[in-house]
Amino acid sequence: MPDASLTFALVDIMAMPLLGFWALMATKLCVGDALRKAERRFFLALIIASFVTLRTVMRLDDVWIVHTVTLAAMILGVFIVPSRDSLVAGPATVQIPPA
Repeated sequence: MPDASLTFALVDIMAMPLLGFWALMATKLCVGDALRKAERRFFLALIIASFVTLRTVMRLDDVWIVHTVTLAAMILGVFIVPSRDSLVAGPATVQIPPA
């Protein structure tokens, strides 16, 4: 059976990236009222990720780079990952002039 400190270390390493990825993808894939809830969850996950990253950097833990990259991916992912609305084809905007 693994030691409690080893279990906590594994959770500390894996929980942040999973939380960040889940919150970002939920924001990008939801529409309507679900999108508003997903945006609130993403903002909460971003605040949690910020405080956990700050704690990790202050304590000089070995996983500070994982938490910092997760926080950066969450912030940049909002701008880089396309949302569901941008992937849906809208009405044609090109008009063909009469011959």
